[in-house]
Amino acid sequence: MQHSNQPADLNRRRLLALVPAATGVALLPGIARAAAADPVQALVDDFVRSGKAPGVSVAVIRDGSTRFYNAGVLSRATNAPVTEHSVHEIGSISKTFTSLLLAHAIGEGRARIDDDVRKHLPPGYDNLVRDGRPIRIADLVTTTSALQDNLPDWSGFLSKVPPEQLFAEVSKLLRGYDPARFLPDLKTVTLLDVPGRVPRHSNTASQLQAVLAERLYGQPYDALLARFVEKPLGMRAGGGPVPPALLATGYNSKGAEAPPLDTPAIRAAGGLRYSAVDMARYVAAQIAARDPAIARTHQPLFGTPETSAIGFHWVIARTADSQTYLRHSGGTFGQSSYCDFYPARRYGAVVLANSASAQNTGQALADAIHAALFGPPRGLKALEAALEQSGYADVAGTIAATRARFPELHLTEDRMIAWGYRLLAASPKAARSIFAWAAAQFPDSWNAHDSLAEAIAATGDKPGAIAEYRRSLVLNPANDNATRMIEKLEKAP
Repeated sequence: MQHSNQPADLNRRRLLALVPAATGVALLPGIARAAAADPVQALVDDFVRSGKAPGVSVAVIRDGSTRFYNAGVLSRATNAPVTEHSVHEIGSISKTFTSLLLAHAIGEGRARIDDDVRKHLPPGYDNLVRDGRPIRIADLVTTTSALQDNLPDWSGFLSKVPPEQLFAEVSKLLRGYDPARFLPDLKTVTLLDVPGRVPRHSNTASQLQAVLAERLYGQPYDALLARFVEKPLGMRAGGGPVPPALLATGYNSKGAEAPPLDTPAIRAAGGLRYSAVDMARYVAAQIAARDPAIARTHQPLFGTPETSAIGFHWVIARTADSQTYLRHSGGTFGQSSYCDFYPARRYGAVVLANSASAQNTGQALADAIHAALFGPPRGLKALEAALEQSGYADVAGTIAATRARFPELHLTEDRMIAWGYRLLAASPKAARSIFAWAAAQFPDSWNAHDSLAEAIAATGDKPGAIAEYRRSLVLNPANDNATRMIEKLEKAP
């Protein structure tokens, strides 16, 4: 079970399970009607009509031009319509902005990617080392720092505060936190693992990136953001005030108005706010990559695009038809964001929605738009049909036969795990077959073994499930889900 991207995020594997294998039809029933003159607007309208968010603003960047698609309302209280100028919280996409500042510093020779972070901090941070391995700048930008998720740590609220009050209490905590306390508080943290080993979400890591950038340049974070990103691209100040008439009101997963996430303490990790116009300019700059610092952020530093890689916070992967693309998502107490771009296709998309529960469906909307414009991957569509026809009896053989017909077919761990979770409730046996293939293809993935264990348990094989959970724990001792599940299964009659 993987860590979340923001307080309002869903478990990543469950999120992926909601994304259909080939086309996005299951999440977006209106896609069948999207063959109208403007298929993208039809998809965007259906997103709001089907209740996924009160409002959504989408930017599609293609061959140097941008088109905007909007639907729904900025606020249920005013019924003001969403436009491409409406300002949204972008959540964890903020992390790509913060790491871009470090990319500039590295390009100027102010730091090196493999620097021990303590080189750029005052004395007294011996806690930022585990088993002799210090946190490097590379670990911060690839989410492998092993730092705790949040500083200040609000995990104590989870058991003490009713769920409906949680985000309000966390918001109060963040508002009352003086950013000047961050460095003293950082001395008290204990690393969760050896740095550089396992990707995990950490707002603390991005807060530290901002501190490093400030110390390297001797300027405050907002000034650096304006200097290197906002002014060159013509964007608004992401940390500045927003006219009330433009600010999107966020809503939690139950539809209630959510507190805003606009405090300096969290800005570098998830607190920036931009419009679709702003984000389209940002993504267009990513596609062009004329700035050497931007190009640097696209280089894989952890993993490989063949499976899944991470650059400066960008997840780098290949589509089912072997197209390289980069993506990031974000979620706050009441808003969701997603963006991706395909450099070779000169294409990108941005989805901004004012609902905390729309992060998963926002990605699915982007996938459906991509499919509507470029068509679904032929090999993946053929594989899905062949496996369903065979009842998932021979996953490996069916994949091999399909690849013989479609050599470009590319199957990542995430894609197959998502597929397995879509099958799990209705057919645990079929899900087990998919997960078994994923675990065999990616034997060093703790997540693949954890997923296989869940499917094995669903088929009634308790000893087999325990064995797979233990394999997952060997690969990732911090997998608390496996620990809980082993304890639960061992106690079961």
